[in-house]
Amino acid sequence: MLASAALAQDAIPPLPPPRPVRPAEPLPPPRPDRVAEPQTERRAEKVPRNETPLDQKAELGSDAKDCLQRLTQRGLRFESRPPVKENSCGIENPVLVSALPNGITVVPASLMGCPMAESIARWIGEAVVPEAERQFQSAPTKLLIGTSYQCRDQRNGEKLSEHAFGNGLDVMGFEFAKRSPLIIGSHTGDSPEATFQATIRKAACPIFNTVLGPGSDAAHGDHLHLDLRQRKGDYRICQ
Repeated sequence: MLASAALAQDAIPPLPPPRPVRPAEPLPPPRPDRVAEPQTERRAEKVPRNETPLDQKAELGSDAKDCLQRLTQRGLRFESRPPVKENSCGIENPVLVSALPNGITVVPASLMGCPMAESIARWIGEAVVPEAERQFQSAPTKLLIGTSYQCRDQRNGEKLSEHAFGNGLDVMGFEFAKRSPLIIGSHTGDSPEATFQATIRKAACPIFNTVLGPGSDAAHGDHLHLDLRQRKGDYRICQ
């Protein structure tokens, strides 16, 4: 009898699970504007020295743009460079000048401020080229540069040199189409070389604020130093 009761209980099927109160609604498909974009890893870009990223580069002011345009109109061959910042030194509107008007090559190509490049081009065109024709019957072909931009103090150590701001240039000499090169220095008496050097040196004084050369001091015995240093009362040095 006990066995019959057990068989009877096993024959009763299990009850189904309880039904939910209401069927679960299917989830809506994701909206296109909420689809997550894949994450991409961005690497930090190395910024070259003296350059800034394009989105941080300050726009050139109107004066700077006008200066660059004048260089182009004068016929200089140059590259506009990003602003230079090196300790307390720097150039706001630098250009790397490789050639001046009249086909005169700058050797080596020299970095300087745009106003300095404009002043050099003016001096070459107004003084150097015509005087070379008068004294040597030959056109200058190369301008030989010793120092252009350089972050350093003046030789006396009192303040920064104008080279540190792209406002100074040391002219070592010239090469010509039909004669030997002329190196700045002490030339004999009334020779064409001495007359040429004295004339272009004097002509530089109204264009630059500082002109130093042989005879001014021992440090400038072998070159012409030209710069645009601003002084009170528009004071200039021409030695």
